[in-house]
Amino acid sequence: MSMNTAHDPRFEVDLPLRMYMALRHTGIGVQEIADRLQVSRNAVSSWINGRHKPRRRDLVAFAMATGYPVRWLETGEAPPQDDPGTGLHALPGLDSNQEPAG
Repeated sequence: MSMNTAHDPRFEVDLPLRMYMALRHTGIGVQEIADRLQVSRNAVSSWINGRHKPRRRDLVAFAMATGYPVRWLETGEAPPQDDPGTGLHALPGLDSNQEPAG
C-alpha cells in the first residue's frame, strides 16, 4: 500500500515552515536574508513565526536569495520535474530568473 504524502495532513508544511526550512538548508541567517531583501530582521522573524505573511515581492526575493522555487514556498508543491517522494533536497537550485540553475 503506497502512501500519498501530498494529501496526508501529517506531512503538510505551511509557508512559515517552508521559509524556515529554506533558510536552514541554504545556511542563510535571518539577519542576512533581511539585509538581502532590505527589510528588517523583525519582518523576517514574523514571516518565519507565522505572525505575518510576506508581500509577494518579498517572497519572490526570498525565493531568489535561497534558490527555492516561489511555487514551492507559496503552495508546498514541488515543481513538476521533481520526484514528489524525494523531499526538500530534490528541489532545484534556481537562478535569478527562477529557472533551474545548471
